[in-house]
Amino acid sequence: MGGLGIRVATSADCRALAEMRYRFRAEVGSPTEPRSRFVRRCTSWMKKRFRVGSSAWRCWVVDDGDQLLGHVCVQLFEKMPNPVNEREVHAYLTNFYVVPEMRSRGLGRTLLKKALSWCRAQGTDAVILWATPESKSLYRRCGLLQSNDILEFRGGTLRGRN
Repeated sequence: MGGLGIRVATSADCRALAEMRYRFRAEVGSPTEPRSRFVRRCTSWMKKRFRVGSSAWRCWVVDDGDQLLGHVCVQLFEKMPNPVNEREVHAYLTNFYVVPEMRSRGLGRTLLKKALSWCRAQGTDAVILWATPESKSLYRRCGLLQSNDILEFRGGTLRGRN
């Protein structure tokens, strides 16, 4: 990664991160919010959460000195206390993105390993994420496994048993 560096994001990165978030999500779905409004809203959101010393959120960026080329974010969340030998914090990995023109060069793997190493150092019990079909092989190569015990509920109509 000559000339490239991975570092923790700062508040100065939030606008660029918001622009990249828009680009990332527009790759997987049609935006329903104007870009300028989204970028303002997302920048504000990120500035509140990615502050230095924030305990719950951490974001890493790939920086070439001129621009950001990728990022990954992690949110820690507590579990209920329990009396067994089980760690009491999980991590949610999200907003993992490398610009298309820089993919397949090892940047994503390096970013992911940085985030997972930090999660390990925080004593997490598990790291969870929602993977795109294209990203699953990278996650598997980096040691993530598909779980059989996580269920998901998404807003909308509740579906009961018949």
